Amino acid sequence: MRYLKVIAQDPLGTGAADSVLLRFHDNEQDWRAASEHELGQLRSFATTYLKCAWFNTAHGESRHMRIFALNPRGDGTPESVRLHFHDGDKLAYKAAVHDLDNDGGFEVSLVSDIDNDGHVNRTDRNRLTALVKQFLKLGWI
Repeated sequence: MRYLKVIAQDPLGTGAADSVLLRFHDNEQDWRAASEHELGQLRSFATTYLKCAWFNTAHGESRHMRIFALNPRGDGTPESVRLHFHDGDKLAYKAAVHDLDNDGGFEVSLVSDIDNDGHVNRTDRNRLTALVKQFLKLGWI
């Protein structure tokens, strides 16, 4: 499965992440770092992700998010985009958007507390939408 793995880190121990690693995976073993062109497209994605407060202390990589699109019809438009927040091998929580009629708009959003503030609210939904839109701009379905 193809996905983008996002790893935020707090190397200075300030209590907030200030760096983001972006890795494109074709499967669990094969990955590549984002190219300069992709990094340019993903700057706002990384900024939005940092607001999720899902990060590692120092240079750890166990906490990360995987974002991927599903296109079972094979027509190039995703029917679903999913975000999986991992803590090591454990799936801590997830969020998703679904296009029920394959018109390019997402009619259903399943969101959890993406920003880890203890509340599931409009801010979480807005962050989910922003992350999905920015990811889809890459055309990496």
